[in-house]
Amino acid sequence: MKTRFIALLSDFGTNDPFVASMKGVLLSRAPKLTIIDITHQIPPQDIQTAAFYLMAAMPYMPKNTLFLTVVDPLVGTGRGILWAKTKKHQFIAPDNGILSWVEEREKITEVRFINNSDLFLPRISSTFHGRDIMAPVAAAIAGGLPEKKIGPLLRDYRKFPYPRPEKAGNRITGTVIAVDHFGNAITNITQQYLSAKSIFTVSDRILKGLKLTYASVPEGEPLALIGSFGFLEFSIRNGNFAGAFGVKEGSEVEAITSLE
Repeated sequence: MKTRFIALLSDFGTNDPFVASMKGVLLSRAPKLTIIDITHQIPPQDIQTAAFYLMAAMPYMPKNTLFLTVVDPLVGTGRGILWAKTKKHQFIAPDNGILSWVEEREKITEVRFINNSDLFLPRISSTFHGRDIMAPVAAAIAGGLPEKKIGPLLRDYRKFPYPRPEKAGNRITGTVIAVDHFGNAITNITQQYLSAKSIFTVSDRILKGLKLTYASVPEGEPLALIGSFGFLEFSIRNGNFAGAFGVKEGSEVEAITSLE
């Protein structure tokens, strides 16, 4: 699936030259690429947050985008590196679960184990496969490399389940699946489960009703709203909800819908 779009997602941050090194390899081998930075601020080694942001960003990327995702705490060990495709997109990722939630958006139709060493850089660092293996392979695939030359087909790869909310009567139990840069606690509960007058409990804090915007409450006040990716989130206007209330990935959330 030839493409000119590469979307990068990593936990590298921007203080070090890691991201630039990957982009340099990509553009040296495929100068006409358009590179999209999804984020490089995934918390270090946080595979679940990477899986969430990959899932959340997918619908907004151009058709045929190749997602190059590098959150890789097992780099240099025996874990494999995967290429996968859906009807609209392609993915390169370490075999550690990053691709687990892609199918919440699109069905994965093919997965291959990347083992064509002719595509790699001449010298392979045991700590930077994103630069030395994934980036040159991505450039080759973007240029139209036949899929069969990527490596053998793979049936099984590492996945962890998507944490679906549980509904019992008018009570919904969910979990925080990510905390963003602002300290907003993003949950796995979507609007379909809720009403405008739902009552929420998170970290022993009770919030009443869904707000439309962050500015719907006075500065410093907490609120619940449906965020831009379509999930219930908890925020403080001009503040950090997760920091203020000790909320983190995995914290339990409960919602009681209105009986009206």
